[in-house]
Amino acid sequence: MLFRLLGTTIMLGAIIGFVELSKGAFFRTLGGQIVQGVVSIACFILVGVAFWQSPMNRKIAAVLLISLALVAKAAATPAYPLKPSANGRYLLDSNNVPFLVIGDAPHSILANLNNADATTYLTNRGSNGFNALWIELLCDSYTRGFGKEGSPNYGRDVNGNNPFTSTLTGGYYDLTTPNPAYWSRVDYIVQAAATNGLQCVFTPLDQGGWTQTSLQNGKNRCYQYGQFLGNRYKNSPNIIWNLGNDFQNWATQQNDAVILAIADGIKSVDTNHLMTIQLNGYVSESQDDPNWISRITANGVYTYYPTYDETLVAYNKPHVMSVLFLEGHYEYENVGGEFGTPNVLRRQEYWSLTSGALAGHMYGNHYTWTFASGWQYLQTTGIRQLIKNFFSSRNWYNPITWTFASGWQSHLQTTGVRQLMYFKNFFSSRTWYNLVPDQSHTLLTAGYGTYTPRGNVSDSDYSTAANTPDGKLAVLYTPVRNTLTIALTNFSSSVSARWYDPTANTFTAISGSSFPNIGTHDFTTPGNNSAGDSDWVLVLEALTPTDTPTSTPSATPSVTPSATPTSTPTATPTSTPTPTATPRVTPRLRPTPNPRPTP
Repeated sequence: MLFRLLGTTIMLGAIIGFVELSKGAFFRTLGGQIVQGVVSIACFILVGVAFWQSPMNRKIAAVLLISLALVAKAAATPAYPLKPSANGRYLLDSNNVPFLVIGDAPHSILANLNNADATTYLTNRGSNGFNALWIELLCDSYTRGFGKEGSPNYGRDVNGNNPFTSTLTGGYYDLTTPNPAYWSRVDYIVQAAATNGLQCVFTPLDQGGWTQTSLQNGKNRCYQYGQFLGNRYKNSPNIIWNLGNDFQNWATQQNDAVILAIADGIKSVDTNHLMTIQLNGYVSESQDDPNWISRITANGVYTYYPTYDETLVAYNKPHVMSVLFLEGHYEYENVGGEFGTPNVLRRQEYWSLTSGALAGHMYGNHYTWTFASGWQYLQTTGIRQLIKNFFSSRNWYNPITWTFASGWQSHLQTTGVRQLMYFKNFFSSRTWYNLVPDQSHTLLTAGYGTYTPRGNVSDSDYSTAANTPDGKLAVLYTPVRNTLTIALTNFSSSVSARWYDPTANTFTAISGSSFPNIGTHDFTTPGNNSAGDSDWVLVLEALTPTDTPTSTPSATPSVTPSATPTSTPTATPTSTPTPTATPRVTPRLRPTPNPRPTP
């Protein structure tokens, strides 16, 4: 009996210790997860052999087995809130593990989904591998909610609860009178998101649809509203604050002042969470408005142009902070005559990260920001726009799938989502957080195409490249068939070279690999990828003495997206060299202020 108790104590101690280890950085890597699985299986076997010999031992074994089942969950649980890294270039979780934000944009979830539907959506996004959701805390018709500001009951939630109980002159809400029923619903979304490993990227007051409300309230009431939000959510770890949203009039002092007041109100009581701001479309980054530099902890990029340009503008700012790609083209939408095809979405993703958006990438989908049906989309766009959208799609989408389907429930498992998770898994299995954009072409010396700061995403042939200062990794993205000339002297040892297909999550080895780290070498793309497009990723990795290069093409099976936030290698923050060149050669163009483009 004494030996059995001793053995039980030792086993329980081992389990507790293993659970704690599972929260660390190593067990968030692929290798760590394999070790975790092997150890867990071994423990299951040992428990069965040691204790399954009497009723008492079976009870003890059952407790141990349940405890072991919690190990995987403990390892997968995200350690929120996030924070900037020591060098300011990327984000860390609260265990100091590098974190790559991968988000969806369900702007109107409070207005359009009841709790059951919201749970369905949140569960789906968590299980697919998303870890962040952009949500409008106040949602009127501008973001597909109810009513226009100033009209009766504008911004009510799906249950008919108004966000505030009193109004000011003109019918605009008094922001100092929150309605408990409405905000209890917000609490539910925060908690349900946390259950699924998701962060809520909250916009406190959307400037696309609530500008007059903020102006009527003035700075004092806006500050109090910010304090209300900060107090309510300061202890909820899964929050990121994202002010603005289509903030076309930020350069007008009184418009900026009221949103700054909301931010100051939040920060007066909540110093736990990241904060950023989205300014104006068609192109902006958060530090365009110098008033926000001291208030934000991440620089948000917003552009419908080739994403490398505005991302590099943000990356090159003297006040260094992590760059988060907030918004570009959404799947199933047409903005400025360009449709959000999978090809356009991939360009946005790979261009932005290899240009310095190391904090992560926010995706969008017409159906999962409006929660509209296919027929509603047809009514909104009209038949002429529908035809224009179809013929502007270079991937020739089947119109049945995006026009007449039942709605958002049929547009959760899309091509764009699947390929976004390939993107996530590709980078999070490597030291993406140490990548430095190759702005002066010391790595990619020829074949990079033409740098175009404006124009359609799909019209640019520009290839982007980034490498780590230790000479161990380089990632290059080419949107077209190309021959890339690489200076192999950038690497610390001989170089393994592979092509990665971003449409199929497969690798193809390159004949002759590995290559000595001397001189230059030309790498030519291997035709079309599995989707029939011409974009590829070139992966170059320095070999260690234990690596065995192979010249036989090999494929990596498609990865099923997991529910966990990004699995990442252990990192020691490194200082990032100051870029030597800024690509922008023309002054920033400010488009005429306009609302969020309607599909």
